[in-house]
Amino acid sequence: MFRSDNFISFLTVVGFFIGLIFAVLHGFEPDKFLYSVFIISSIFYILGLASSSFFIKYISVKKIFHLDKNFLEKAIDMQIYELDKKEDFIRDAHYFIKEIEKEERLFYKKEDKNESLRK
Repeated sequence: MFRSDNFISFLTVVGFFIGLIFAVLHGFEPDKFLYSVFIISSIFYILGLASSSFFIKYISVKKIFHLDKNFLEKAIDMQIYELDKKEDFIRDAHYFIKEIEKEERLFYKKEDKNESLRK
């Protein structure tokens, strides 16, 4: 949902660009150019303030979310447990790969020694 501050800022920026387009299309002189951009941006700013204040005053905002603390805690605990399992699996795979690398290094050292003895 759009926050009112963001809505007002959005409309102000839209007003600035509309004022810029309006001023360029009419080919105003620099002082009239700045004046028209400022006036149109101000109109959009006031429009944004009025519409957001109307929304806040007359539209009742209902609670959208009702958070169930117990359900969230169980879900988070389950996710932590799953992450721990994945971490253990990754750690075991890492140790397994290190052992294989160590065995390969030993194997290649033996091969190098055997080859040097043959020469």
